[in-house]
Amino acid sequence: MARRFATHERRPTAALDGIWDFAFLGEADPDAVAPDRIDFDAVAAVPGCFDATPAFAGRRGLAAYRTRLDVEPGRQRLVFDAVQHWARVYWNGDLIREHAGGFTRFWAETESEGGQAEIVVLVDNRFDERSPLHMEHFDWYHYGGISRSVELQLLGPVRIDALRVETASVADRRVNVRIDYAADASGPVPLEIVCDGRTVLTEDVELSTAGSLDRAIELPWAAPWTPADPNLSVLSVRLGEDDLRERFGLREVATANGRITLNGEPLTLLGVNRHEAHPQFGHAQPEALLVNDVQQLQELGCNFVRGSHYPLDPLFLDLCDEAGILVWCESIGWQYPVEHLTDPAFIEAQLAHIDEMVAASRNHPSIILWGILNECPSWSEAGHPVYERLLGRLRELDATRPVTYAAINALDDKCFDLVDVVSANTYPGWYWADVPDIPGELDKIAAHVDALGHAEKPLIISEIGAGAVPGWNDSIGSLWTEDYQARLLDTVAGHIIDGQDRISGLAIWVLGDFRTTEQREFLLRRPRGVNDKGLIDEYRRPKQAFRTVQGHFRRRLDDKAFDDRTFDDRTFENNA
Repeated sequence: MARRFATHERRPTAALDGIWDFAFLGEADPDAVAPDRIDFDAVAAVPGCFDATPAFAGRRGLAAYRTRLDVEPGRQRLVFDAVQHWARVYWNGDLIREHAGGFTRFWAETESEGGQAEIVVLVDNRFDERSPLHMEHFDWYHYGGISRSVELQLLGPVRIDALRVETASVADRRVNVRIDYAADASGPVPLEIVCDGRTVLTEDVELSTAGSLDRAIELPWAAPWTPADPNLSVLSVRLGEDDLRERFGLREVATANGRITLNGEPLTLLGVNRHEAHPQFGHAQPEALLVNDVQQLQELGCNFVRGSHYPLDPLFLDLCDEAGILVWCESIGWQYPVEHLTDPAFIEAQLAHIDEMVAASRNHPSIILWGILNECPSWSEAGHPVYERLLGRLRELDATRPVTYAAINALDDKCFDLVDVVSANTYPGWYWADVPDIPGELDKIAAHVDALGHAEKPLIISEIGAGAVPGWNDSIGSLWTEDYQARLLDTVAGHIIDGQDRISGLAIWVLGDFRTTEQREFLLRRPRGVNDKGLIDEYRRPKQAFRTVQGHFRRRLDDKAFDDRTFDDRTFENNA
């Protein structure tokens, strides 16, 4: 099972990953399906995406998963790290939770008398009003299934629901800890906080039936977390008979003089965008594949990765924490039309999704940016209040990280006043203009941002690239050849790294090729039904551009921004 650092030592927990009973129900209406009447005639892996398997490849509709297990009496909590992209959860035939939206953790609770329990989960990967954040036109394939891990927890009379660790001061080695709890009854219980095996606080606290406890703690032995030295600590909290552990790193993120800073040091971000997709596994990334992706990021010379365009697998974030790779984590979105931004139900779904994203990932020191709404109508007057509300929610949830979004048309954007970091997606040399025009196009964006009065804000080119069919070349290096992609990205990297000093970050589109939507108008622009702009193909085989970009990145990044040991020297051990 994947390592998870929000773990329990005292709370009884059972991993439910494995082979579940499965049935594909197709066009069935979920409201007309009785869990005890389902004919489970197949099996499916959990985690897994059923429509990436040979038997159900490309099929959209309702599916059902079932597992049985023996449980102790008491309050049970089922924790799902992600289900794509609508779910209804039953416990012994009783509905206990419905959830919309993939890529985020949620849980379902019920009281049990003990004995054998039957868990049935209805999962739907269709595009309809029940899951308003997922659109068929998105430029990636929406796989369906229980795509990340599942576990069952037995809850006691006191429950720690969340543990937040925020750096208050790197210089003073001080962190602020918030413990969110619920209890069956009010009264005194013991509180103990241990960090890296050292007890730092013990006291008795008076609990109500729900609330939060805030403590400031000094950790004089803790070393700061940086890309060069990704030092990590583990903080364990015991409250009554319950406990929760989180891993974190001491570090402070800010912006100053057109740069993102980490612990006061300015950063130049050089990296890629990354989709969590594979032809055989869909969005369910095996552990070996996640390790592979991190190693290829290191081999490339990246100090930065953007999770596009949804919250990332918790294990991938664990690996980035250990490797010192900086992360932009964003909520789901891709070119929503303007009318969605004026739909109250859509906004509420986005807010709930943002809440879940931050709750699951906020303690990862590798995350230095929160983002929203990739390539959405930030160029429209109607978009401004929506961006203001969603970015405001991010700041309410976490004031310690800058916020941003990727603009599709920086020269017409109307929301740059709302962000801490300006980010622009642009494709000169591919969708318009030619390779020699790229430096001028990038400089034009920088000049426009500065003319708007945002010269003090960091500027990231959050997407830029070109398609290349793997292995394809011709004598003139035309479009779709590996030669053309390499030449374009050589120009991009050369200009951003050596040709100017205004742009402070680059995220090339994209690390690996990935399957796109089934909409015909997209398929006609995507050879093989794949977005081919990857530096590696969908099976992680490098293209020519990988070496081209590697040459620029490895030459530029010094030990203030990235540990320049080779990727073979890196380890993924817990530094705590």
